[in-house]
This record gives sequence, structure tokens and C-alpha cells, in this order.
Amino acid sequence: MLENYSTQLPIFWFKTLDSAIQVRVGDSSDIWGGPDTYKALLSADSISAYQLQTGISNIYQQFNYELIDIFNESAKYFDELELGAPALAILTAPTLTSFCELLSRYSIHIHPLLKIFSRETECGELELWTVTPEYIDESTLMTHISLGLYLSIVLKLVRRYLNTPNQHLAIHINKNTIGHEFSPIFERVFNVEMKHGYPARYLLFTQDIVKSKSRQFLPDFHAALIRLADQQMEKKLETSLLLKVNEAFKTVSVKDINQDSIASTLHMSSRTLNRKLQQEGISFRRLFDKYRLELSLTMLNRTDFSITYVAHELGFSDSSAFSRAFKKWTGHPPTKLKI
Repeated sequence: MLENYSTQLPIFWFKTLDSAIQVRVGDSSDIWGGPDTYKALLSADSISAYQLQTGISNIYQQFNYELIDIFNESAKYFDELELGAPALAILTAPTLTSFCELLSRYSIHIHPLLKIFSRETECGELELWTVTPEYIDESTLMTHISLGLYLSIVLKLVRRYLNTPNQHLAIHINKNTIGHEFSPIFERVFNVEMKHGYPARYLLFTQDIVKSKSRQFLPDFHAALIRLADQQMEKKLETSLLLKVNEAFKTVSVKDINQDSIASTLHMSSRTLNRKLQQEGISFRRLFDKYRLELSLTMLNRTDFSITYVAHELGFSDSSAFSRAFKKWTGHPPTKLKI
């Protein structure tokens, strides 16, 4: 249940959204559960996923579709420096490809339950995927609306890197996760083009954008920021169970990954791991599926890897089982992406 979500998000999610609300209503305490809760959030270092989702629901009830405008306005109050070295490392990347890779690498600093990763296509385009804890066919109205908040921050980072505040971008989205009435609102507010009928959700960077002139690159400065960002990641690893599980996945062959093997790697019982993940608002299966989805996107991009081979490498009994899982994750079979 959502009420059990103890996953802690960076406090900037509250600060930026609250700043945008205050411009409209002045006293925003009722949005966050009353004066006492609001006062606690003002001095907190983080906000729970449940508190943020509840706040978004309350804003939607009061402002309806105008909520999307509020999301866009909240990004104006987002200070990249609040993320520290990871944000600076991302924004000083030498190429857009590197930018996307680093955004994926440090995405846990933005939102631990929101998986971001990139995929380079054969024709030289870049896809920046956003995957939520829900499967595509489980996305609700509030799930989709909430994506607008995350999108506002990602778009700000992208446009800041490209040094083009008004850069028009395309967003590919599955037709089952967005109502047609939302498309014109998203397009107007975020200056994007919504394209329906594609797997999951991703920003598309055309060849022209990928090849556009990058900002001045300072190798030594960037390398120093990477070192600092990795140190920050190491500290995050000490306290983030989700990050520990994701790192543990990388140490085990995909075919051998199961809850028992990962629990053993993390020096805890399978029952303890399951209980702790439930407290975070996500299951082991969801984390594993996200990991396999990320791997599958990379492998499907290889012309020398067949769908049958990818299915086998990811631990599926056959290509049909993989196709069914992939369609559940993204809304489309892997043939939709296979080059």
C-alpha cells in the first residue's frame, strides 16, 4: 500500500513544488496535511514518497489540469547545486551521450524509485527512458500526472546542458498511459511533442541534437567532479537499500539472480530483504525487472543479438516468455525496438 512507502526523496521535491504553490495560494500547509506536518517538512532533509504523492493528489483536486503548469513552474525553483557533485558532473559531460549515461548513473540522487537510463539507436539518435515502479498496464491517472513533476526536473537538466532553454523535444509514450486530453496540455506547458504508441516513456534526441555543438569541456575539472560524485554515491550506498540491491545485481550472473542470492550477497536473510523492500514501497521482482529491462534495451540495440539470444541471456525459458515480459514492462513486444 502507498501508505507504507517509507522511501525518502530529496527535500528539493517538496521545496520546489511548494514554492510554485505558494505563488498561487499563499498558505500551502493544507496541501501537505496541515500546519504541523508543513512545519516539520520545512526543517526536514527529505520527504517520503507517500507524502509527495499525497501532496500531488491534493493539488490536482484543487487545481485540476492546471497542476501541469504548477509542475513546470516548480522546476524554476530547482537549484541543481542541491544535488551536489552528481549534478555538476552530469552538466559538465563532454557529449550528450555522456550526459545521458551520467544522468542514468546518478539518477538515484534525483529519485530512488524512478529509474532513468539511456539507449543509443543504430541511426545515431538517443533515447532517455524513464521507468516507474509500476508496469505499463498498471499506470493510473495519478501515476501519469506525477510523471509531469519528474519530467519538469529532467527537462530542466537537459536544456541546461544543451544551453537552449527553449529546446523543443519529442516524448514517446505508450498510448495506454496517457489520455488524449493530456497531450495538448503537456505539449503546451513543457514545449514538447507527445508521440503515442511507443514502448514505455522516453525523451528522443534526434541526430541534430546529438551532434549539436557541446559546451566547452574541461577534462580535469570534469574528472574531479566524477570522483566527488562517486564518493557521494558511496555514501548513498551506505544508507540506500535500493542502491545496494541494484549494485548486487551487477555482481551476479542474470541467470543466477533471485531473492535468495541477492539477500546472501547483502548478508541478510531473504525474509529481511523482502520486508525492507516492502517498507521502501517496491518488491524484489520490480527491481529485478527494471534491471532486466535496462539490459534488454542495450542488448536489443545490438544487430548481432537475436531476441532468442537476449531472452536466454536474461534468464527466460524462451523468446515467447521474454516477449510477454517485455510487453508487460513497456506496452510493446521487443520486436518494436529490435533493429
